[in-house]
Amino acid sequence: MVHELAKEFAGRMECKVVNYQDGDSPQRIKRYGLEQHGMVIVDQADTKAWAESGHKQQKNAVVAAIQKVLGS
Repeated sequence: MVHELAKEFAGRMECKVVNYQDGDSPQRIKRYGLEQHGMVIVDQADTKAWAESGHKQQKNAVVAAIQKVLGS
């Protein structure tokens, strides 16, 4: 879904797939309140706007959160 959203919102936001074990990922994941797997949407200040642990995110909920952050 991340790659699909990256295409849909190209030029308006950055999408990243981050490995739990890379760099400061474990600390960031804990700060966002996630487990090892999940999705988080942050604003430009790296403030969590939406997060959900696991792999069962619904696209409509993710798109709504993105639109809220983008103000659209």
